[in-house]
Amino acid sequence: MENNFFYVIIAAIMQGLTEFLPISSSGHLIIIKDIFNYEVKDFSFEIMLHLGTVFSIIIYYYKDLIKFLEPNKKNLNNIKLIIIACLPISIFGLIFKDFIELNFNDLNYLPYTYLISAIALLSTKFFNGKKKLNTYIIIIMGLFQILALFPGVSRSGITISTLLILGVNKEDAIKFSFIIAIPLIVGATILNGDFSFSIVSIFGVFISFIFGWMAIYLSNILLKNKKYWMFSIYCFIISLIILFLN
Repeated sequence: MENNFFYVIIAAIMQGLTEFLPISSSGHLIIIKDIFNYEVKDFSFEIMLHLGTVFSIIIYYYKDLIKFLEPNKKNLNNIKLIIIACLPISIFGLIFKDFIELNFNDLNYLPYTYLISAIALLSTKFFNGKKKLNTYIIIIMGLFQILALFPGVSRSGITISTLLILGVNKEDAIKFSFIIAIPLIVGATILNGDFSFSIVSIFGVFISFIFGWMAIYLSNILLKNKKYWMFSIYCFIISLIILFLN
């Protein structure tokens, strides 16, 4: 797969953009693989591309992460919330990893999973809360985050949408959603155990980093300007196109 340089570029750009824009990176990578007629054997390359998006989170939120490392009661509570948020999807993913990869990584399910994303994103249009994060809210968000294991459901989209629906303010919602991606992606990379980097794969990681940073910036702007829900239109259109063409 990595021998096809053009595929690597397209996949890296798509991974970077769609990891933080709420339109599902895994869903788009499946579409690209279908276009390029690639057989899905493993997900080591895709997981490696996720490393680029981890770097983009770290660079974009480096000031917040530095403050986060300061030892105080608030930061200890934040760490607790991050652990709670990551547990459900981590446990479910470990138990059902093979089943999900075997049964859901094709185009047949994307119309329905993209429809779930569309409904979740559209609902954010009607909420504008001011609540702070708490354990109860994070437990609910963590459970809904499990849906992101299925291609077509955006992890950032479902988590941000859930937090907004539960009344969390926009800034905390998007920041928390992106920050919890760091341990999730790093954990998935370690569990995958494939660290065979090549020049082509490193180039792919760099591209996903650049476009990931751009996607974080764009997501923040759209959320602040109450335009985040408009991605629901895109997801609904993708759902219909795949349904009729497949």
